[in-house]
Amino acid sequence: MKIVVLFAVFCLSLVQGLDNNDVNMIVSFATLDERATSVLAPFVCWSVYELSTVAKSLRDAGIATAASLQPNRPEFHLQNLVILADLSCRGTDEFLIKASNEGFFKSPYRWLLLSRDPAELDILEQLLMLVDSDVVLAQKRSEDYEFIEVYKITENSELIYNTRAFWRSTNNKSKMNTTRNEETDTALVIEDKSTSIAIVDTEYGIIEDYRKSKVLSRRRMNLRKHILVMANVITDSNDTRKHMDDRLNLHQDSITKMSYMVVKICFEMMNSTEKLQFSNTWGYVDKNGSWNGIVEMIIKKEADLGTLTIFTQERMRIIDYIAMVGATGVRFVFREPPLAYVSNIFALPFTGAVWVAVLVCVLACALFLYITSKWEATMGMHPMQLDGSWADVLILIIGAVLQQGCTLEPRHAAGRVVTLLLFIALTILYAAYSANIVVLLRAPSSSVRSLQDVLNSPLKLGASDFSYNRYFFKKLNDPLRKEIYNKKIAPKGKKANFYSMKEGVEKIRKGLFAFHMELNPGYRLIQETYQEDEKCDLVEIDYINEINPWLPGQKRSPFKDLFKINFIKIRESGIQSCIHQRLHVGRPRCLGAVNTFSSVGIMDMYSAMLATLYGMLLSPAVLLMEIAYKRLMVIREKKRMRQDKY
Repeated sequence: MKIVVLFAVFCLSLVQGLDNNDVNMIVSFATLDERATSVLAPFVCWSVYELSTVAKSLRDAGIATAASLQPNRPEFHLQNLVILADLSCRGTDEFLIKASNEGFFKSPYRWLLLSRDPAELDILEQLLMLVDSDVVLAQKRSEDYEFIEVYKITENSELIYNTRAFWRSTNNKSKMNTTRNEETDTALVIEDKSTSIAIVDTEYGIIEDYRKSKVLSRRRMNLRKHILVMANVITDSNDTRKHMDDRLNLHQDSITKMSYMVVKICFEMMNSTEKLQFSNTWGYVDKNGSWNGIVEMIIKKEADLGTLTIFTQERMRIIDYIAMVGATGVRFVFREPPLAYVSNIFALPFTGAVWVAVLVCVLACALFLYITSKWEATMGMHPMQLDGSWADVLILIIGAVLQQGCTLEPRHAAGRVVTLLLFIALTILYAAYSANIVVLLRAPSSSVRSLQDVLNSPLKLGASDFSYNRYFFKKLNDPLRKEIYNKKIAPKGKKANFYSMKEGVEKIRKGLFAFHMELNPGYRLIQETYQEDEKCDLVEIDYINEINPWLPGQKRSPFKDLFKINFIKIRESGIQSCIHQRLHVGRPRCLGAVNTFSSVGIMDMYSAMLATLYGMLLSPAVLLMEIAYKRLMVIREKKRMRQDKY
């Protein structure tokens, strides 16, 4: 029995297992960056004792052990996971290839690969470790370890090795000029600013950290002239290909030029080579579920970035939105309609309270005139005198209100005082009323400020003839927007109101037309073609209700973090703002009120003309009633005389 036990111990001694240095190195690596970490060893050939030793040491250092790869957890938790693999174990190569095919070498997973023999490194050529992968090779050097970062720029490119740090056991302190704080049992960190080397001394070993930055993506900005492709949308003119960044023909494809000028700087910061592709649309899904435009290029990995694109739920499932490198908008733009087109301006000069006060004043004067005329009739009659009836009083009141006067008038002081006060009050009111009418005839209306107002207004609607307009008008199905589209943009049985930018802007200038357009090129054309007074009453209303567009990129692209960091730098440095100011045209400014002659049209006088028309139609009816009344009186008089005769 003793012979069997001794033979088993001898055989186990021939197998390479973990020693104290290996365990301490693993713990030192897990605690180096002082971040939340969970270590997972899903495929190792270590004994149960060795695994228990590693787990205990990690637990004592405050490091948890994970139970699985947890692929369904969010990236916020997955970034804490460190996957441990031993290249000397049999079957590790197959495990690593399977993990690579399933995407576990992409961000945010972290890997620590233990190697004791350079011959074990051949498997790394078959793994998909791109610039976003965090793979560290722990290469054993005698009793020490060298931490080497391994990655590729593309799947078929050569491996790139960068030394991250060097680990030495606490037994080799003689080689280092540092000591740990034994009293507090904490790590001692010494930074050499001249060489950017940080020396970390803990109870588990001493680490020389050679990283200039602990942010992985910042250390991998150099893509070594790798070709990055940008897909650009051209909708206005093919000449845009020749003028992507020279500020010529700025009214053509402005959003494409703005996107390219920022992306070009980003590519230069990454030391990459740019390649441009072009399409005539952003990308929409057809009935068969296939995509087109730049979205299709990004899905097929024919392009890395694209022109600024509006957010949609369908696109967010298949692409990533990287950054907002420019601002633009797509809205309805129109000139405020004159107030006379949406309201009865002849009722607006006075408030309701004033109209009531005028009515009370007129009725009071009518009552006093009736009383005085009755009294005057008892005193004697004159051909030009009021006869004391309501009919004569009504004629006098109407004449006073309309500033026309009357042939009949009071003959005594009491009636004349009332008449004088009535005419003075109505003359003052007439002057104020007329002054307000003159102002209101040219006043713009502020009644159209929402989509519901647009639907109920007399405005005609149209849209620029671009693919995004046709897509979003059909896609938005809420009742209000659907009714606007079906009634005012694409009425059933009629041609849809889609126009070129030039036609739409001209229709805006003529008035009573709202044009759905991209603001930047539209405002540039307005700035160049409108008179100053025509720029003062422009109004915008958002129909799509979307945030500013972002640059689209490949889903889980290895360059995503590099792009984001560089675009943030471009924005914070003010370069993006500079490009935006060079290319963007804001809402045209109204340089003060410009006095221009403007004729009064039929629509301005519509209410007055309508009242005149009703009066003309009513007057024959009143005439017929008077004739009928007169004949009735004659018949009654003849009948009475006939009865008196008999």
